[in-house]
This record gives sequence, C-alpha cells and structure tokens, in this order.
Amino acid sequence: MNAVESTAAPRVTETDESWWHILRVSGCRVLVTMVTTLMCLPVAALALGWKPAVVVSGSMEPALSRGDVVAVRSVAAADVGGGAVIAFNDATHGGRLTTHRAVQRKDGDSYVTKGDANRTPDSMLVTPDKLKGVVSAVVPWVGSAWLWLQEGDWHWLILAVLLYGAALRGCLEGPPGGKRRAARTAPEH
Repeated sequence: MNAVESTAAPRVTETDESWWHILRVSGCRVLVTMVTTLMCLPVAALALGWKPAVVVSGSMEPALSRGDVVAVRSVAAADVGGGAVIAFNDATHGGRLTTHRAVQRKDGDSYVTKGDANRTPDSMLVTPDKLKGVVSAVVPWVGSAWLWLQEGDWHWLILAVLLYGAALRGCLEGPPGGKRRAARTAPEH
C-alpha cells in the first residue's frame, strides 16, 4: 500500500475566524475613533474661542504641512513671543490668512516673518492690524479633505469617504456567521 500525502490546505476553524473577526472589527473601531476625534478637534478649538484654519502651502514644513488644521488664538501684538508661529492677513497674497514664524520684532509691535521652508524672510512686516493671533494647536491631515474639495481632487476625496465608510461599516459588523451569544439568564430556583 502506498501512503498518499495530503496537500489540502489546513481547515480554518471557527476559533480562527472569530479571532480574525475580533481583530478586524477592533482595527476598524480604532481607525474610526481616531479619525472622528481628529475631525472634532477643530470644533473644540472653536469652543475655546480659537479660530481653525487649513494650511494650504508647504512654506512651514516640517512644522506645518498642507492639509493640517491650525487653531489660532487671538493675542495682542505685544504678547507674541520670539519664534512663535503667527497667523496674519498677508497683503502680498490678497489678504489671505498666512501662518509663518515671527523671526524678529520691530518697532511698534511689527514682526518680520518667515516660513520655515523658505530661504528668505517675507517682504512685508506684519503690523498689529494684520495680526490674527498665534498658532496654539495643530491637527494633522484633517484639512486635507477641504483642500481636495477646493482643488477639485475628487478622486482623493471620494477614496477617503469610501475608506471611512468601509471602516464605519466594519465597526458595526456582527459576529462571524451571524451567530449571537445567548443571553445569560439567572437560574430559576
């Protein structure tokens, strides 16, 4: 008699499936919790009286990246500390809100500013009337969807929404095979 070797794949047991299910659902829940928390942080900044703004350029890399949301806290021009990242209306960019580092204080509470990634300081001084405040918090990536929407990058926006939806669906998925644990009841006496 000849012995025949079995080449069949090992069977996946119900225990293996349930562990995979637990890991998958847990991963989805962690992802959804992280993303949802990051999306809520700019709203919390509003509750503190801070103004959220989306970073639209890479001039402050690596401190701030495109798509980061910054929370800007209002301060008097005299209270800006050396090296602080400030937000101001930039006349050279049509009054657009810009976030750059204050590198030098001049007379009358005006500031020389420079983007960390830029070689030279900005050409215009930031005067107290242009200053909106200091960057007090940064939430990475959350503004990316807003940038994609503004720039017409629909494929990234749709992909992000689909991935978030898939993760959300994974959070709500029941146990494998549709089996539910029987409710425990107290024994009758």
